[in-house]
Amino acid sequence: MNMQYIPFYLTKDRFEIYVLLASHCMVDGYEGDNGTIYFRFEDKAKCDVVLAKLLSKRLKVYAHEMIDAIRTAHSIFNK
Repeated sequence: MNMQYIPFYLTKDRFEIYVLLASHCMVDGYEGDNGTIYFRFEDKAKCDVVLAKLLSKRLKVYAHEMIDAIRTAHSIFNK
């Protein structure tokens, strides 16, 4: 069986975190560094597509999914 490495997407930008969570990108984990929290998302290629759509103003997410994403991220930021 040939396993393929899929690169992660690492970010500390809160708005990127909210958008990626609301777009159903999977969090692999998070890590702290001197008070800064970095989120590690699976499948960098999918994250890049989502963020490209955001920058080109073509990304659509439901408001309730964005609110849930903000709540989820804040619960981790405030640990």
